[in-house]
Amino acid sequence: MAQGISAHDYHSHVHLGKVVRSTGINYKINPAECWSKGAMGWYWAARNEMVVCQEGKQQVGVETNWSEEDLDTLRHEAQHLIQDCMDGSRQGALGAVYKDPIALAKSILGDRGIRYVVDLYSDASDHIKVMELEAFSVARMNQPLEQAEDIKNYCL
Repeated sequence: MAQGISAHDYHSHVHLGKVVRSTGINYKINPAECWSKGAMGWYWAARNEMVVCQEGKQQVGVETNWSEEDLDTLRHEAQHLIQDCMDGSRQGALGAVYKDPIALAKSILGDRGIRYVVDLYSDASDHIKVMELEAFSVARMNQPLEQAEDIKNYCL
């Protein structure tokens, strides 16, 4: 389970993880690359892979108690999976799920949050920055059951 997280919220995230797996994606928790990449997670279409690197990871491939940050990473990377399904394929061409991802980001993240994401992805294309703004916003919204439905609607 997860410390300080309600049972309902935790089980909603477990459901999201199961729906992610149902797409056939290789969903990994704490693979060896988590130590070498120093990332919280990633979605990599070319490798058909979605990864969550937990904050409390201690051993390769061993799941630990989920933190709020870990669940946020799951939601963020799941949004990239949904974005990848928007054109009817999963080839890495991310498309917005929301009509206006920038308006969404303004509403959810605010100006400071937008600046943080844009700075974090300063070397990325404008399109990728917008996709990241949407993913950070959706992760902050904390609606894993809605994301699971989006995966069912767009990816399966």
